[in-house]
Amino acid sequence: MPTYLVERYLPGRNRAWLEAALARLRRQRTRAAYLGSTYVSADDSCFCRFEAETADDVRDANEIAGVPFARIVAAEEIGVGHPVPAKKGDRS
Repeated sequence: MPTYLVERYLPGRNRAWLEAALARLRRQRTRAAYLGSTYVSADDSCFCRFEAETADDVRDANEIAGVPFARIVAAEEIGVGHPVPAKKGDRS
């Protein structure tokens, strides 16, 4: 199933507000599964991952929960959950 990244820019809102808003997403029974978030307090921004058939499903989930967003884009996970061990002498 496709993964989507939701970009949020939330000036004037703190982590506690964001956690309460995201909790509403976790409680919903929609066609978009909330996978987690990265909060960047220095930039008043948050990036959330969802799994859903379409971007519209993700949009609906966020609108129903009342969590504002700037945009929704298709995304691909890289290296999540399966770290590749470094080879001896590898400097990359």
